[in-house]
Parts: sequence; C-alpha cells; structure tokens
Amino acid sequence: MSTSGTILANSAPTEQSVRAALEAVHDPHVPVSLRRMGMLREVEVTPDGVVRVQLCVPCLGCPGLSMLHDRVEEAVGALAGVRRVEIDEGFHLRWSREMVEPEARQLMRDNGIQI
Repeated sequence: MSTSGTILANSAPTEQSVRAALEAVHDPHVPVSLRRMGMLREVEVTPDGVVRVQLCVPCLGCPGLSMLHDRVEEAVGALAGVRRVEIDEGFHLRWSREMVEPEARQLMRDNGIQI
C-alpha cells in the first residue's frame, strides 16, 4: 500500500500463476498437461514481467513443437503483467517415460497410447 492509501497491484505474475496457466497447455499428442507429462521443468519470473519457461521436449524432431511453443506463449502471455515470454525447449535435458505421472500414464494407456 502506498502512503496515500492506494493499493498498488503487483505488476509481475508469480511463478505459481504461471504454473497454473500452464496446466491448460497439453502435450500436442495427448490431453495431458506439460507438468503431468514431465515436460515442464523451470519457471522464472522477473520483477519486470519477463517469464522464462524451460521445457524438456521428449523428441528432438517433435512435429508439435511449434504448436506447443505457441500455446505456452499464449497461456503465459495472457497473464496480467507479462511483458515477454521466453521459452527454452531444453533439448539438452533428458526426458524419460518415468517423468510422466502415473495417472497420466494410465490415461494414455486407456486411450491406446503405449508408454
């Protein structure tokens, strides 16, 4: 609160609000969030509204990568106070099937996707 009694809004989103927004972003091939797929690694929010999202993409030649990139930008960019979204696809990181949450693995199996 300022000295004049006016409440000042936080101009940058929080890590939690970014992570919550990313729950709506699904893997392009299955209706499971990036977090549940083990693809969401890091979220960093700077005080000036720059949001950095690090993903771990399972496949270097992923045909859905540009769609995924667009969806992350759209979801995070819609948050109040976001000035810029930076995405690191994390090709240097290792992804494995064990990173997928058990419930998500079962959902995939139930829909004919072997994991």
